[in-house]
Amino acid sequence: MSRPNETEQHMIRAAESGEVLDLSRRGNNVVRATAIRDLLRSGIVDPRGLRVVGARVTGELNLDFISTSTALQLDDCLFEEPLSLHDTDLPALSLDGSTMPELNAENLRTRYLTMDDARCAGVVDLENAHVDGTFLFGDTSVGLMYAKGLRVARNVKAAGLHAREVRFDGCDIGGDLHLQGAVIVNGSETALVLNNATVGGDIHLDSSFVKATGGDCGVLMLDGSAGALHMMGAVVRTAAHCGICLDGSRFQADVRLNDGFDARSTRAPLATIRMVDTRIGGSLLVQGSIRNDEGPAVIVQKAAIGATLNISDTVLEATAQRPAVEIDDTDVSGNLILWPEKLVNHGDGYELSLAGTEVGDLLVFNVPKLVQTDVFTVTVNGLTYPEPPNDTDAWLTMLRKHNFKYEAQPYQQLAAVHRAAGHEHTARRVLIAQQEDLRHRGDPGNRLWHWFLGVTLGYGYRPSRAVIGLLVTFLLALCLVWTADAHNGLTPAKDRPANSCSPVNRISLAADLAIPLVKLGGTPRCELANGPAGQWATGAGWVVQILGWSFATLSVAGFTGLVRKS
Repeated sequence: MSRPNETEQHMIRAAESGEVLDLSRRGNNVVRATAIRDLLRSGIVDPRGLRVVGARVTGELNLDFISTSTALQLDDCLFEEPLSLHDTDLPALSLDGSTMPELNAENLRTRYLTMDDARCAGVVDLENAHVDGTFLFGDTSVGLMYAKGLRVARNVKAAGLHAREVRFDGCDIGGDLHLQGAVIVNGSETALVLNNATVGGDIHLDSSFVKATGGDCGVLMLDGSAGALHMMGAVVRTAAHCGICLDGSRFQADVRLNDGFDARSTRAPLATIRMVDTRIGGSLLVQGSIRNDEGPAVIVQKAAIGATLNISDTVLEATAQRPAVEIDDTDVSGNLILWPEKLVNHGDGYELSLAGTEVGDLLVFNVPKLVQTDVFTVTVNGLTYPEPPNDTDAWLTMLRKHNFKYEAQPYQQLAAVHRAAGHEHTARRVLIAQQEDLRHRGDPGNRLWHWFLGVTLGYGYRPSRAVIGLLVTFLLALCLVWTADAHNGLTPAKDRPANSCSPVNRISLAADLAIPLVKLGGTPRCELANGPAGQWATGAGWVVQILGWSFATLSVAGFTGLVRKS
């Protein structure tokens, strides 16, 4: 060991007495890295540790494989060369306010690690490091924060972090992960990576700014888990494949993308916000602005939401072949609220897809406003919900005019919830609208017969129309009989007296012609004559009988439900 210089002698005396050596105002603040290493290994340091502030550390501080009971505090120091702490074990490490070219601390073990307000132009490598307490990293500027496999028993507090890339792949954090106000800008790869991360508390990205101009994603969290995710007021800009990807992740509480949340992708074919097979124990709240110049805005697919899914007061713009907002095959246990400020797809796809989604409580959907926009297309095939919507007319307009093709299930679902609520009249109206849509855009088979059933029976849901047709036929029969009588076209039946064609018997004859299922008069007392008037009336009577048989049969079929069953 070389002889210590004057500053290093002061450091040794301060370490022996447990005092803090502040070199920030001294003219000579140079300390050799080897002197720090040797002092840590000497065993003469006070239990309070080696504490130096404001030093200029020359040479490489190499503490690889050192295990010591001495805490190390090197705050506001300037390191000329990288720090190396491979497999180092020490009670505490403080580098607050320090500046360094690089920190390599793979497999570091410590109870307390703090690097608040530090500067590192290169990599801070904490791969597989273990911190038994809290990790403080606030207002620090780094090139690459690499913390794959990091284990922190309590919180990671990195609010105000500035970095080119942050990787927490496979990390295990017992408390919260604080990244509020962080600025992470990557010019080529993914900016923030949390793949397979386990966060026992919440992830806080409030008021953060994340930008990625390449790679897979701006914020990528595949198959991770956390208590909640908060991105209130966060801004995401990306030209990567996705803006925020949470595929396969699990959250015990809420995911909040609100309070001025702003995400924009210039090229994200996988969506600006993407959640496939995601599980959220609480609510999913999206409020702000989500745009994508070359892809969908939001995809929530095969997900499970334990409470409410709320997308409201939000500008949603996409340019995609698939829906701008896609909430498919998702189980929403609470309310599903869709009340966007703007929803548009500048591409060829739908604006909205809710195919196969199940809503456990209320479906609050601003259909009246959406159907009034210049362009709005939707598919809700397979969507189920327990309560009828407030504006059924707007829903019918949406299903008829804002869907690319005829789909039966949305009508059946809408009718079912109205019937369950006791709105039988509305349910029938919905089912009639379904049949009308089927005739115009579907394949009803014989279109003429389908049209005829609609006019005469309301497709089986208004059988009273056939009864009215039967009554009109009866009135036609009355007119026919009275006209025939006026032209000597009636005659008493065989073996009947001359006065057998009384008004009552004429009504009976008209009923026999118009209502073939019922014979009101028993043996006829009056019948059509064989003269010219009678023969004319007989021919007209055949038409009346055909109408009578038709309307009578339709009445029976309508009231017994045969038409609806077919």
